Amino acid sequence: MTQQDSSRALRWALRLHPAAYRAEHEAELTAIYAQATQDAGPLGRLREALDVAGHGLRRRTGLGSDRTAGQVLAQAAPLAVGLATGGSVANLLWLVAPGIKTMPSSSLPSVLLLANQGLVPLVWLAVLAAVWSGRWTVARALVVPATVLRLADVPLLLLAHGFHGTDTGTVLNLTVPLLTGAVVLAAPRDLLGSSQPQRSALAGTTALAVLLVGAQLVNMYYPQPLGGPRTTHTLWAAALAVALLFSTRDRLPAAGLAVAVLPGALQATVPLLHPLTPAGAGALLLVLLSSAMPLLRARRRRARIAPPSAA
Repeated sequence: MTQQDSSRALRWALRLHPAAYRAEHEAELTAIYAQATQDAGPLGRLREALDVAGHGLRRRTGLGSDRTAGQVLAQAAPLAVGLATGGSVANLLWLVAPGIKTMPSSSLPSVLLLANQGLVPLVWLAVLAAVWSGRWTVARALVVPATVLRLADVPLLLLAHGFHGTDTGTVLNLTVPLLTGAVVLAAPRDLLGSSQPQRSALAGTTALAVLLVGAQLVNMYYPQPLGGPRTTHTLWAAALAVALLFSTRDRLPAAGLAVAVLPGALQATVPLLHPLTPAGAGALLLVLLSSAMPLLRARRRRARIAPPSAA
């Protein structure tokens, strides 16, 4: 990227800010960009321009660090990384488990799919390491190729299995990686860091994903007596329901967990709803009831602080 290209990229990034905010802070943002890119190469200047653009989009969408939505996303971002990493690692462990053969290995699409599914967890592990050490610029940069590789699974799966997949499964396989990537990239950068509580939560959510995805894969090929292969999918709904029950305005970590779990819960439970199975009905009821609890608590809180009406 030349200096001229860099200036053009910065101008476009500044245009993404609301007009009033840009008029007040354009000089400040330009000075910060110039300082950050003083000794940077082309990739460094592009990265800083993208950070400025992301800041503008967050201002436009109300996801700034001073808004509740932005604060919830900042809590959700590391947890989303942990869940994506744990899920991809569980999938890789399953692929290399003795006696498991989930796809023919002779065709080119199958070989490419296997290679891609081996590469995805490696990239997510690199993202996890960057988040663990607080290097969020590196982590967010790596999320982009991790998401692209995960999306590449869809056409490779269709080619490897002869286009026998369901439309719902295809849509979910595209939507879930995009939602996960969006959560990480949309979180306000100034709220992202590294702390011991965050690392503990990161380790916990990674382990949770390994357990849940691993249980699904094991139950798919070795069904347990309680309802067959789809029973373990409801565990994602249970995890989402627990997070929702504790997610109030004053409990940002729980709200962040609910946002982080949502993509995985969608992928696991939507197939249970059509045709509706008993497990699907239970999962849907569980999530709906737990979703209603924060609303009921908010109504009670407003009722307690409402001023008495005049006589």
